Amino acid sequence: MNGIGNNPTVSVIMPNYNNEKYLPEAIESIVKQTYKNFEFIVIDDCSTDSSWDIIQNYAKKDNRIKAFRNEKNLKIVKTRNKGFKLMSSNSKYIAIFDSDDISMPERLEKQFNFLEKNLDYGLIGGHTYIINESSEIIASRKYETNFKKIIKNIIKKSPVAQPSVMIRKSALLNVGYYNEKYDVCEDYDLWFKIANNYKIGNLDEFLLKYRITKTQSKTTQLKKTLKNTLKIQKKWLFNKKFFSVFGVIYYFLEHLMYFLPSKFVLKLFKVLNYEKA
Repeated sequence: MNGIGNNPTVSVIMPNYNNEKYLPEAIESIVKQTYKNFEFIVIDDCSTDSSWDIIQNYAKKDNRIKAFRNEKNLKIVKTRNKGFKLMSSNSKYIAIFDSDDISMPERLEKQFNFLEKNLDYGLIGGHTYIINESSEIIASRKYETNFKKIIKNIIKKSPVAQPSVMIRKSALLNVGYYNEKYDVCEDYDLWFKIANNYKIGNLDEFLLKYRITKTQSKTTQLKKTLKNTLKIQKKWLFNKKFFSVFGVIYYFLEHLMYFLPSKFVLKLFKVLNYEKA
């Protein structure tokens, strides 16, 4: 039996649904972290492949892995919220993670050290490498690190990559969990809630390998993603902290995206946000 796990300072929360192909890489990237004092809450959402067997086998080898399986398919947002409820009372921080991605070895250590030193921050993310289905790096994406610039542009786009984020547990408990009425873009709304009460940011480090697949919601549910993005932006548009004339103009221009072909919108997103490897 490996690991510490009895009094974890960090809770890593990872939902899974039918990701048997990528699951071992994802799990290995957490159990091999340089920071050791964590619990790894893995929740299988009624997978129909061999995911549950893979998860159970890893849990037998490492007592930091806590394996759970939903009795019925709850989808990812409710499963993430369930993970929050399963956290140890000892943990101070929550690392969000997805079962098709790969965390860099020092991710938890670097984020833990930052939040320990910067008590006014509610969350911290980082840059991401973009990988394909074969785990090859095909591009990269850098995120803004300056809090003032993040606040200035948060209406324009989500400021952090969800599976790269570490959240201060007390901040999450203060603002509340993911809003379950958003079945996609749930993270964007949560970032607004945290940024309204705390500083948020990104380390100037590549902390995650983010996998692009044909089955991701950004690919398969693009119209819904745009629709929810606009709903969330409308909700926060005139909040004093985030308001800007440019933000209002951008919000109305963004409605045009809804009427453009999905393939064009996806290509535009990649051109604007990804740097070639």
